[in-house]
Amino acid sequence: MRDFLFFRSEKIYFKLKFSEILYIHAEGKHIAIVTASKTYISSVAISYIEKILPPHLFCRIHRSYIISLEHTDKFDHEIAYVGTKKIPIAGQYRTVLKKSVTTIAGDIESFMLDNGEVDKLLKRIAS
Repeated sequence: MRDFLFFRSEKIYFKLKFSEILYIHAEGKHIAIVTASKTYISSVAISYIEKILPPHLFCRIHRSYIISLEHTDKFDHEIAYVGTKKIPIAGQYRTVLKKSVTTIAGDIESFMLDNGEVDKLLKRIAS
């Protein structure tokens, strides 16, 4: 499977790797394909883009948004965080996002430990 696509914008075809895409935003009859360095505008339906993007890399979370799962840092019930961008999750897409990623049920505490402390913690958990 190819890891890129070409899309046309103003008579020129641009090559864009899937790994560069942060998210796609539909606005009226146009979409914005947002990368870290540029935003590309094209007049194509978001439903068409959704069909050609690999589903293991991208997920539609709103009628106006498709996000890159690779670039999604975290999400809750209402918002997906892609870099510094907060993207709304529509009710009808909440279960789709959860099914698109591997999750661990339960709360995980996040803190910094050195290797010696990790060993002590693991021994304490095991006993």
